[in-house]
Amino acid sequence: MAEVETEGDGTSGMALQSEPDRSVVRAWGEIDLSVRRSVNELCQAVSERSLPVVIDARDVTFIDSTGMSILVRIARDAEAGGYPVRLDNAPWMLRELLTITGVDQLLPLGDTTAED
Repeated sequence: MAEVETEGDGTSGMALQSEPDRSVVRAWGEIDLSVRRSVNELCQAVSERSLPVVIDARDVTFIDSTGMSILVRIARDAEAGGYPVRLDNAPWMLRELLTITGVDQLLPLGDTTAED
Protein backbone atom coordinates (compact mmCIF):
# COMPACT_ATOMS: atom_id res chain seq x y z
CA MET A 1 0.00 0.00 0.00
CA ALA A 2 1.36 3.42 -0.88
CA GLU A 3 1.60 6.20 1.61
CA VAL A 4 -1.45 8.38 2.08
CA GLU A 5 -0.74 12.02 2.77
CA THR A 6 -3.00 14.95 3.42
CA GLU A 7 -1.88 18.54 3.48
CA GLY A 8 -3.53 21.40 5.28
CA ASP A 9 -2.16 24.74 4.20
CA GLY A 10 1.14 23.30 2.96
CA THR A 11 2.94 23.58 6.30
CA SER A 12 0.61 21.23 8.14
CA GLY A 13 -0.68 17.76 7.49
CA MET A 14 -0.76 14.09 8.27
CA ALA A 15 0.74 11.12 6.43
CA LEU A 16 0.35 7.36 6.73
CA GLN A 17 3.47 5.25 6.47
CA SER A 18 2.46 1.64 5.93
CA GLU A 19 4.83 -0.79 7.63
CA PRO A 20 4.37 -4.58 7.49
CA ASP A 21 3.31 -4.88 11.14
CA ARG A 22 1.89 -1.44 11.94
CA SER A 23 0.57 1.85 10.59
CA VAL A 24 2.54 4.98 11.45
CA VAL A 25 0.66 8.25 11.16
CA ARG A 26 2.95 11.28 11.17
CA ALA A 27 1.41 14.66 12.02
CA TRP A 28 3.12 18.01 11.58
CA GLY A 29 2.38 21.71 11.87
CA GLU A 30 -1.03 23.01 12.87
CA ILE A 31 -3.57 20.21 13.11
CA ASP A 32 -6.79 22.12 12.64
CA LEU A 33 -9.70 22.57 10.23
CA SER A 34 -7.43 22.85 7.19
CA VAL A 35 -6.11 19.33 7.88
CA ARG A 36 -9.48 17.95 9.02
CA ARG A 37 -11.06 18.71 5.64
CA SER A 38 -8.77 16.29 3.81
CA VAL A 39 -8.11 13.50 6.32
CA ASN A 40 -10.91 11.06 5.44
CA GLU A 41 -8.80 9.00 3.01
CA LEU A 42 -6.01 8.67 5.56
CA CYS A 43 -8.36 7.59 8.36
CA GLN A 44 -10.05 5.07 6.05
CA ALA A 45 -6.68 3.59 5.01
CA VAL A 46 -5.59 3.24 8.66
CA SER A 47 -8.87 1.55 9.55
CA GLU A 48 -8.73 -0.85 6.59
CA ARG A 49 -5.23 -2.02 7.53
CA SER A 50 -6.45 -3.09 11.01
CA LEU A 51 -2.88 -3.10 12.34
CA PRO A 52 -1.48 -1.44 15.46
CA VAL A 53 -1.28 2.34 15.00
CA VAL A 54 1.41 4.71 16.18
CA ILE A 55 0.71 8.43 15.78
CA ASP A 56 3.97 10.40 15.73
CA ALA A 57 3.21 13.96 16.85
CA ARG A 58 6.79 15.24 17.29
CA ASP A 59 6.31 18.01 14.73
CA VAL A 60 2.87 19.22 15.84
CA THR A 61 3.00 22.92 16.74
CA PHE A 62 -0.72 23.49 17.40
CA ILE A 63 -3.91 21.48 17.66
CA ASP A 64 -7.50 22.63 18.12
CA SER A 65 -10.77 20.80 18.67
CA THR A 66 -11.07 19.79 15.02
CA GLY A 67 -7.54 18.38 15.17
CA MET A 68 -8.41 16.54 18.36
CA SER A 69 -11.40 15.04 16.55
CA ILE A 70 -9.01 13.43 14.04
CA LEU A 71 -7.08 11.77 16.87
CA VAL A 72 -10.33 10.64 18.50
CA ARG A 73 -11.55 9.20 15.20
CA ILE A 74 -8.35 7.18 14.74
CA ALA A 75 -8.55 5.96 18.35
CA ARG A 76 -12.24 5.01 18.11
CA ASP A 77 -11.67 3.19 14.82
CA ALA A 78 -8.87 1.24 16.52
CA GLU A 79 -11.10 0.40 19.46
CA ALA A 80 -13.87 -0.80 17.13
CA GLY A 81 -11.40 -2.76 15.00
CA GLY A 82 -9.68 -4.39 17.96
CA TYR A 83 -6.17 -3.10 17.28
CA PRO A 84 -4.04 -0.92 19.59
CA VAL A 85 -3.21 2.73 19.07
CA ARG A 86 -0.81 5.07 20.85
CA LEU A 87 0.44 8.62 20.52
CA ASP A 88 4.22 9.05 20.50
CA ASN A 89 6.38 12.15 20.80
CA ALA A 90 3.50 14.41 21.79
CA PRO A 91 4.59 17.96 22.63
CA TRP A 92 3.73 19.10 26.16
CA MET A 93 0.74 21.18 25.04
CA LEU A 94 -0.81 18.17 23.32
CA ARG A 95 -0.19 15.90 26.31
CA GLU A 96 -1.81 18.51 28.58
CA LEU A 97 -4.82 18.85 26.28
CA LEU A 98 -5.29 15.08 26.11
CA THR A 99 -5.14 14.83 29.90
CA ILE A 100 -7.50 17.76 30.54
CA THR A 101 -10.09 16.46 28.08
CA GLY A 102 -9.76 12.83 29.14
CA VAL A 103 -8.81 11.75 25.62
CA ASP A 104 -5.65 10.20 27.09
CA GLN A 105 -7.93 7.39 28.32
CA LEU A 106 -8.86 6.62 24.71
CA LEU A 107 -5.48 7.41 23.14
CA PRO A 108 -2.60 6.25 25.36
CA LEU A 109 0.63 8.21 25.34
CA GLY A 110 3.79 6.38 24.33
CA ASP A 111 7.31 7.69 23.88
CA THR A 112 7.91 11.39 24.45
CA THR A 113 10.53 13.70 23.03
CA ALA A 114 13.43 14.94 25.15
CA GLU A 115 12.95 18.65 24.47
CA ASP A 116 9.94 18.97 26.75
